[in-house]
Amino acid sequence: MTISEVKIYPFDSGEPDSSLRAFADVTFENSILIKGFRILAAKNGGLFVGFPSKKGKDGKFYDMVEIKSADLQSNLRSAILEAYKVYA
Repeated sequence: MTISEVKIYPFDSGEPDSSLRAFADVTFENSILIKGFRILAAKNGGLFVGFPSKKGKDGKFYDMVEIKSADLQSNLRSAILEAYKVYA
């Protein structure tokens, strides 16, 4: 499955301690759109990609999307971070 488009939506909460930097939507093969990826700042200064998630009744967050292929997951994270670097 190939990634055909990544859209980045920069986000500034106004809170200095917020790690959220942007949201991303990813389209696969011009057929499947997955919304809600998050680009977050790590404590060590790097960036990482959080998958779309939903808060459960127990207060924990659960991923809404699970990528089984390690290669696709790696390519997806790289594509999102590369697209974000254009905006940063």
